[in-house]
Amino acid sequence: MTTAPVQAGARAAGGALAGTLGAVALLTHRKPLHAKGRTHHASLRVDAPLGGTGVPLISERGQHQCIVRLSRAMSTPDGWWDIGGFALRIERSGAGGGPADLLFASTGVGRIGRHVLRATRHPMDEPMTTLLPVCAGASSLLLLVRPLAGRAEEFELSVGLDGADWSPVGIIEVGAEMAGASPRFDPLVRRLEGTSPPTWVTALREPAYRLARRLGRRTH
Repeated sequence: MTTAPVQAGARAAGGALAGTLGAVALLTHRKPLHAKGRTHHASLRVDAPLGGTGVPLISERGQHQCIVRLSRAMSTPDGWWDIGGFALRIERSGAGGGPADLLFASTGVGRIGRHVLRATRHPMDEPMTTLLPVCAGASSLLLLVRPLAGRAEEFELSVGLDGADWSPVGIIEVGAEMAGASPRFDPLVRRLEGTSPPTWVTALREPAYRLARRLGRRTH
């Protein structure tokens, strides 16, 4: 159970983050993070399902149509230090059969490092996790994508339960680019079926996502 101080701290941190991002957007007249990116058709093949999680996507074998957006947080040129972004929309994997959105960022992979953002010169070549946990039944769940060596445009999808070692469950194959496409991803609205964010994660993330939704309406 989340304590009141943790909840209050998360809410304050979320508000501060949203305020900072709003100021950047006002000064630059563009999205404060991941302003530039490439969107691709993709597919996810789950061939090593992990049972007992209550999450259908990773508990059952299957092929899933996806959209992937690859970006750098600060939109720096190739070779500059930055944090990678891998946004994944999986069709018919959310509540009520709708799509599910997952956001990955470059991090470490250890028990602590998987929750810490990590800037590198080539972030799209590094592991990326969902950074903050979600609840899956009685477990805390985190997801990891990492590029497969020697196999261009293929990423392994793995699951981490309660901080344990990663369990590979499938492969994401990134296909043709969708020219001109710029979908907006929101994992709080389009949740993966069988998961829910802890209340402190919602308190931390919601102000920034609320800002992103407002900015999105202004540009459409």
